Amino acid sequence: MQRIILATCNRWPELSASDRLYGDALVRRGVAVSAVPWNGPVDAFSDAAAVVLRSTWDYHYDLPGFRAWLDALEGRGLRVHNAPALVRWNLDKRYLGDLAERGVSLPKTRVLARDSVAVAAALDEMQLSRAVLKPLVGASGHNVRLVSRESAVAVVGALGEDGFAGDVILQEFVAEVRDGELSLVFFDGRFSHAFRRRPPAGEFRVNSQYGGVVEPATVPADAMEQARAVLAVLPETPLYARVDGVLREGRLLLMELELLEPGLALDLDPDAAGHFAEATLRRLDGDAPLTGPDAPATPG
Repeated sequence: MQRIILATCNRWPELSASDRLYGDALVRRGVAVSAVPWNGPVDAFSDAAAVVLRSTWDYHYDLPGFRAWLDALEGRGLRVHNAPALVRWNLDKRYLGDLAERGVSLPKTRVLARDSVAVAAALDEMQLSRAVLKPLVGASGHNVRLVSRESAVAVVGALGEDGFAGDVILQEFVAEVRDGELSLVFFDGRFSHAFRRRPPAGEFRVNSQYGGVVEPATVPADAMEQARAVLAVLPETPLYARVDGVLREGRLLLMELELLEPGLALDLDPDAAGHFAEATLRRLDGDAPLTGPDAPATPG
C-alpha cells in the first residue's frame, strides 16, 4: 500500500480538522496516510510515495532548517508537493514582484531594509498615509503590522523585539479587506471552491488568531479568470494553490499566492477533500506539465 505523508510541524503535529478530511479521502482511495512534523527526523519521510506540505506553520522560526529539510527530501528523490523549487520561490515575498512583472495586479509594494527611516521615506515616495509592514518570510499574520510615518520608529522597533532581523515588505493598506479577503482554492490547476476571510471589527488581519472568520463565498466570473491568470504565469502547475485577493472596482487585486501551507477550508465544500485527494493520486503517475513559458526568478 502506498503511503502519503502530510507534513506538519512540532508546534502543531496533528492534522488540522480540514486536513483530516483530506487524509480520510486518501484512505478511502486505498492510500495509507501519516502526519509527520517537518522538523523531526528526516528518515521518517523515507518510505513515502509522496510528501504533501500541509501545516508546516512554524517554518519561519527556522528558515535555514526548513530549507535544509526541503533539500534533504529532494536529495533523497522523494516526490514533494508542492515542488521544492516552487516552495522556495514562494517562501520569500519578493515573489510578489515577480508576479507584478508578469502583469498580475497587486497593491503598491516595496521591499525595504528593516529601518524606520527607510520605511517613512518609502511611505512618502509611495504617497501612502499608512501601509502594512510585514517580514519577507512569515506565516499566519505573524509580525504583520499597520505603519504610518509617525509610527514607523515604534513599529520597526517592535519587529526587532521579536528577534526578527531580516528585510521587510511594505504594502499599501487595502481598505477593501474590511469586507473580507477572497480565497480561491485550486487543485492541479482546477478550481475547487472559494471562501471569504473576514477580519473582526477594528482589525485588518484576517487570520484566525486575530479573530478572523471564514465563510463560503461565490466568485465573479472575471475574478475567477484573473485568479487563473495568476497560476498561468507559474513555471509548473502546483498540486494545490490558494489565490488570495480583494475585489477593487470589479477586479481581483492579489494579496498573496499561497503555495506552501495555506489553510484550505475543505470543510466548507463537500467535494473539496475528494478533489484534493484525486489530484494527489494523479500526481503519483507523473509530474505536472509546465503552464507558462517562463519560470519566475527564484529569490536568492
